[in-house]
Amino acid sequence: MGRGNVWSRYNFQMLDSFYRYAVQSGHGPPLSPKIAYVLITNDSYDYVDKNILDRAYMAKVNDVLNKLGVAALAYDIIFARPGKADADQCLVKSIQDLGNVYLPIGLDCSNQKRSFKWETGSAYERFRFDYLFKPIEKGESHPFYAVRALMQADKFSRAAFNSGHISAMSDPDGVFRHNAMLLRVDDSYFPTLSLSMFLDYAGISFDEITVHWGEKIVIPATKHNFLETDIIIPIDNQGRTFIPYAQDWHNGFKKMGIHTLLQYYDDKNLRGNLTDFFEGKFVFIGDVSSGISDLGQTPLEHSASLIEMHTALLNGLLTHSFYAGWSFEKTLGFILAMGTILVLSAFLKPPWIFYGTGCLVFAAVIGIAWFDIIQFSLVPVFTIFSSTGFIFLGLIIGSEIIVSKDRAFIKSAFSRYVPEKVVLKMLSNPELLNWGGEERIITVLFADLENFTAISEKMKPADLVTLLNDYLTEMTDIVLAQGGIIDKYQGDSIMAEFGAPFDYADHADRAVKAGLAMQQRLKTLRSIWRSKGLPELRCRVGINTGPMIIGNLGSRQIFDYTVIGDAVNLASRLEGANKYYNTYLMISEFTHAALTPGMFLTRILDSIKVKGKKEAVNVFEVYGTCSENSNMDHESYYQIYNHAFETYLVQEFACARDLFLRALSLRPDDPASKNMITRIDSIVLKNKMPINWDGSIALTEK
Repeated sequence: MGRGNVWSRYNFQMLDSFYRYAVQSGHGPPLSPKIAYVLITNDSYDYVDKNILDRAYMAKVNDVLNKLGVAALAYDIIFARPGKADADQCLVKSIQDLGNVYLPIGLDCSNQKRSFKWETGSAYERFRFDYLFKPIEKGESHPFYAVRALMQADKFSRAAFNSGHISAMSDPDGVFRHNAMLLRVDDSYFPTLSLSMFLDYAGISFDEITVHWGEKIVIPATKHNFLETDIIIPIDNQGRTFIPYAQDWHNGFKKMGIHTLLQYYDDKNLRGNLTDFFEGKFVFIGDVSSGISDLGQTPLEHSASLIEMHTALLNGLLTHSFYAGWSFEKTLGFILAMGTILVLSAFLKPPWIFYGTGCLVFAAVIGIAWFDIIQFSLVPVFTIFSSTGFIFLGLIIGSEIIVSKDRAFIKSAFSRYVPEKVVLKMLSNPELLNWGGEERIITVLFADLENFTAISEKMKPADLVTLLNDYLTEMTDIVLAQGGIIDKYQGDSIMAEFGAPFDYADHADRAVKAGLAMQQRLKTLRSIWRSKGLPELRCRVGINTGPMIIGNLGSRQIFDYTVIGDAVNLASRLEGANKYYNTYLMISEFTHAALTPGMFLTRILDSIKVKGKKEAVNVFEVYGTCSENSNMDHESYYQIYNHAFETYLVQEFACARDLFLRALSLRPDDPASKNMITRIDSIVLKNKMPINWDGSIALTEK
């Protein structure tokens, strides 16, 4: 494209499939009924029982075609040397009698300016004075220059009505898609065989046509010829046109072997059929027998006789069915339009819109290429694909560079506190971390070390930092393993969320699993710390589930990804409430309701009102999972305690007190049972129920 050209062999290789399917589906050039073949085949040589065909035999073919009234006869054969005198004379006479025989010339060509190598003889004289012309030229030309010629023998050249070149030049990939409509011979031009035949048929002189180099050849319709409209042949700046093959060899123009022609003509009963077959037709004679090298690949076939090139070009002239390729300007405009669409879609969110638009653009190119080819227009598919793909890739790379700061922020902010798979999801959906928040139901976990202040006063700062870092590392790994994120560390305290930034339906289960895993891991760590003479740390965990505001909260300059709300405060209060009951994992009734049934071992602890709240909330202790083998004494204690609390809530205080005493006998140091007995005794001694009694207790401390 930088050189002002949008066409390359890759475009035509991609178009071959489109073109082949268009022809097969009936959208290719129409077949003119005016064209037929007479072919020299293997059966023809078998018929005469010779390896070569005597020219007198070919003369018989000419005589028969003359009697059948053909419009013109073109040989795809060059009789370059004299043969037997009598046979040659028969052929010359048959050519003269027929009168409209075209004997071609083969030219060696160069794409560089070269002088033609002239030789002596009447064939060269006729070539110079009868066959070369100067059309009207416009634009900058880069034609092929004829260097030397393979001429008909002089006697045949003198007898021929006209001529044209049959030089075939394949594309760089070896496929015969284009043919030069005219070749430069010194300062004049020589047309292809098909063009020469058509101009004579239409009664148009070669110097009447106009050649717009790089655009088209115009054959004008005038009052002196029978053309109703101008014939337009699209060409490049070398004078080449795309060959409009109408069908493959087997489905193309009518064919007949020369031996069959002679046999049928000798049978008077079949001559009428031959007249219908050949009368008024442009007949091409060629050798298609085995061993003939005049074969090549076309867009329709891997191996075809190249005589098809000439019949396809004449068919294009007769049916006005040439293909015009997109110009540089049209192609560039289309690429810019597609690029603009891609650029605009790149600004839209979510990203699938951009990628979806890209897919639609590429699908549109394929659709337009198909629509255009059935309208006899060639789209440079590869150029558009590659250029649009370059824009598409550039936008992807550009967007990656643009969002790299956001990605760096997300990685920096979350990689140490969030599971890797969550970080990857954030990078794919950065809009989830926009400044501001949203209300969602998630689960929050608070964990705090028991008596840490007293422990820290007895340790050296360096040892304390090491111990605390070990503890926080272990607990963080557990949170991340369950899909939670670390919101923040506050000294020895950990705040974590489950179900954010990406929702998990089982976020309550994950949080409780993390709390249990923390307690289990601390048992192991305490034995390690004990062996090192370090304090044995214990942590209390409070968990609550509920609606919270989550997002990037703070100022536009400095903000944290965090949660706020009453549900968060309750989780923090539950962590502190553990010390009243000597428990280490307390959850709210909301978390309890969100747990998967039958997964965890829980018992109700109490109904409490945390500081600053008037509503009571039931709280539970989680002491294991249902898959664990629990201690029978512990199970008995929990069952008795649950029964005692239920009895307490229905105000059967005497029975409840007895049950709490039984629970206390199984666990003498249990603060929960002691607290409940004290509460019952207070009510019984006063012999008066408090107003609006709901069985809860208000905690006055955080």
